[in-house]
Amino acid sequence: MEQRMNNRSDCVEEDVQPADPHAEKYTLTPEEFGEIAENEAKAGRLPPQEGYTKVRLPKSVWRRYLFVAVCLIFPVFQFVLTWAYVNIDSILLAFQRQMPWGDWSWTLDQFAVVFNNIFHSTANSTGVTWLNDYSVQLLNSLGYGAVSIFISLPLSLLFSYFLAKKMPLSNVFRVIFFLPNIIPVVALALAFKLPFDSSYGYLYALLRSFGIETAYFSSYPQASLMVYLYCIWAGLGYNILLLSGAIRRVPKELFESAQLDGAGYFKEFTKVCVPLVWPTVVTLILLGMTSVLTLYLQPYLLLGESVASGYTIAMSIFTSTATFTPSNYSAAAAYGLLCSLIWAPIVLVTRKFVSRKYSEVDY
Repeated sequence: MEQRMNNRSDCVEEDVQPADPHAEKYTLTPEEFGEIAENEAKAGRLPPQEGYTKVRLPKSVWRRYLFVAVCLIFPVFQFVLTWAYVNIDSILLAFQRQMPWGDWSWTLDQFAVVFNNIFHSTANSTGVTWLNDYSVQLLNSLGYGAVSIFISLPLSLLFSYFLAKKMPLSNVFRVIFFLPNIIPVVALALAFKLPFDSSYGYLYALLRSFGIETAYFSSYPQASLMVYLYCIWAGLGYNILLLSGAIRRVPKELFESAQLDGAGYFKEFTKVCVPLVWPTVVTLILLGMTSVLTLYLQPYLLLGESVASGYTIAMSIFTSTATFTPSNYSAAAAYGLLCSLIWAPIVLVTRKFVSRKYSEVDY
C-alpha cells in the first residue's frame, strides 16, 4: 500500500515538474501552421472547424439563377446594341467632319456651328427682333418642361387626392382623366386641334364672338401656348394614374388620425398626403425635366414642320438631319451632346435637392 502511494506521489511530482526555463521557445509562423493544417486535413486527422459547414445549393436555386440569367440575356443585348453602341457612335460623330474627298477628320467645328446658330443666327420666324429660331427652340423646350412640372404635376396631385377620397363620381372622373393616355397620339392631337380650326372649330367660333381671333397654330407665341395647353391636358392622365396608386398605398389610419386631430382637407393634403407620396412626385419631376430634351412628337403633330417658332430642341435636331448629309448628322450629334452635357448635371442636382425635402418620412 505504501509502495503504491509512493509510486502515485512520484507520478504527481513528475506531472507538476516545471518546464526548463532555459529551454528554447519556438513559435510557428502562419505559413508553417497552414502547411501543417493542410497536411493534417489531407490525412483526415484534422477535426472540422466550428461555424464552417459545406453547403450545397439545391437544384431549385440553380434553376432560379439560370432562369434569371436567361431573362437578362435580351435586356443586356438590347442595352449594348441600342444604347451603348448607338450613343457611343453618336458621341464620336459629334467630333468628326467629313472632308470633301470623303475622309473623316477629328474637329470641334461642329460645336462652333451650334454656338453660332444659337447666338448669332439671323433666322427669325417669330417676328420678335431679339429672338432667333434657335433661341425660341430652347425657350420652348424649357417652357414645356416647366409647364409639366409646375402646372400639370400640382394639378395631377390635387385631383389624385380628391379621387382617392372617394368623392361622388370619382371613378368616372378617373376614366375621363386617363382617357387621353389610351387614345392613339395622332388621334389625340387631332381631337385637340379641331376645336380651334378656323373653318368649323366650335372653340374658335366661341372665341371669335368675344373678339379673339388669331391663328392659334401658325403664329408666335400662340403656337407655343397651344402646345403648353396640350401638354397639360395630355399629361394629367399619366400623372394621376401613378399618384393615385401611391395615395392608395398610404394606410387609411394616417388620414383618420389627421381628421381626429382636427385637420381639414388642406392640412391633410399638405401635411399627410404630399410627404407620403413624395418619392412618386420626385420621379414625375425628373420625367418632366428629361422631357425638355425629348419632347418632339406633340409639337410636330400640332404644328408640323412649317412652324419653326414652335420647334423644340428634339425637333431641331431631327429636322437638321432631314437632308441626310454627313455634315448635318455631325452638327445634330454635337447639338444633342452639348445639350445633354449641360442638362444632365442640372437634373442630378435637382434630384438630390428635391429628394431631401421629405427624406425622413416613413410609414
